[in-house]
Amino acid sequence: MLMHAIVFQVVKDAIASGVDGYDADVKKAVRKAAHGLRLTRESAMSIAGKAARRIFLNFVKQARMAENRTEGAKALRKLIAFNSLVVTELVADIKGESSDTPREEPSKVEDKKIEEEDEWDDEEWESLETLKKIRPSEEVAAKMGKPGQTEINLKDDLSERERADLYKTYLLYCLTGEVTRIPFGAQITTKKDDSEYLLLNQLGGILGLTVKEIVEVHRSLAEQAFRQQAEVILADGQLTKARIEQLNELQKQVGLPPEYGQKVIKNITTTKMAAALETAINRGRLNMKQIRELKEASIDFNSMISEKLRENLHKKTVDEIFSSGTGEFDEEEVYEKIPIDLNINAEKAKGVVHELARSRLSNSLIQAVALLRQRNQQGVVSTLNDLLACDKAVPSEPLTWEVPEELADLYTIYMKNNPAPEKLCRLQYLLGISDSTATALGETKDSVFSVGAEEEKFVF
Repeated sequence: MLMHAIVFQVVKDAIASGVDGYDADVKKAVRKAAHGLRLTRESAMSIAGKAARRIFLNFVKQARMAENRTEGAKALRKLIAFNSLVVTELVADIKGESSDTPREEPSKVEDKKIEEEDEWDDEEWESLETLKKIRPSEEVAAKMGKPGQTEINLKDDLSERERADLYKTYLLYCLTGEVTRIPFGAQITTKKDDSEYLLLNQLGGILGLTVKEIVEVHRSLAEQAFRQQAEVILADGQLTKARIEQLNELQKQVGLPPEYGQKVIKNITTTKMAAALETAINRGRLNMKQIRELKEASIDFNSMISEKLRENLHKKTVDEIFSSGTGEFDEEEVYEKIPIDLNINAEKAKGVVHELARSRLSNSLIQAVALLRQRNQQGVVSTLNDLLACDKAVPSEPLTWEVPEELADLYTIYMKNNPAPEKLCRLQYLLGISDSTATALGETKDSVFSVGAEEEKFVF
């Protein structure tokens, strides 16, 4: 115990001497105590570690109590310098190594460390710019000299969260530089060169962070930067194709791996965009074309919108088809593609289509007659086209009307519009117009058109 006490005092004095006081005499005293008293290397390192970690924690305390991030980073820089100039020399003296003994180049030491880490992911090195910078070039490594020791570290003195926060403080300092506040609320930012990243790497070793933990800090910071800008881009919740491209470019700029970028976008869109999409659907501002563009951009529309709302959108889409005035009804589009795109039950969706078709078919005839009485010939044509579209979905029996002459007028107006023969033939059947009557109406359509034109002039 006496030998331990002697060594502890020598080590304590050596550490207390600080950066400038660790001279040849102190080195000699450490070597003599470590080797002359015949302590095992493990015992001597344990004593040194206890004393060194106490000083490390003092620097950590200063960093935490600093009034701003810049001052906190400066305290951590002192910790790094103390480790490099005092603790590293102390460890070398305890081990009997000479400070003049050639050591592996820093970059090679770090590369070796990385290779030994089973959980390392090279792809994240390649994408995260800040991570690439803590692997220094040979030129930068040569300027910085040998790396500091990492055998004595704070892994067992601080939680993983605390150590990660300290590392993040210095990483932000590397990214933003030193901020100096001047009168009138202004500030001056002095950017640092990439040599600061080598110090950051050394800090990671002093804090006892694993490579996986270091990667996570860099990734989370890149994710934070991406999220902040992405929330601005998606402030109104509208995710267009152009914005998707903008977000993809941003993700590359901050160096965030694609899968994490998509996760951020999904989280933002889940909170902001889901509400905006719901509003857009309810207000009729979102159609199937836009939904398909979102899907092409790898946006999981179906996970953001409830099934009930998707079913409502389907019903609204079909209703628009039956009121488009074109007379077109694409069975493959309506019965197959739209349900797939909206991820709804196809059979249930088909039932909704049939129900809408039956309802609108009879209403279309009533509306067409009303427009006829208003002498709105174009409206009549569009409404009869809607009737034909509904009939394609659910083939109908001939319709009945209390004034047969009005049915004949509807047929004549539609015939004047030069429709496709199959449409005209089907309308003749639905309106109950006989072939002879249809032929007669065809012969008089020009005169009817003239009368109609005059009536229209009179109306307007």
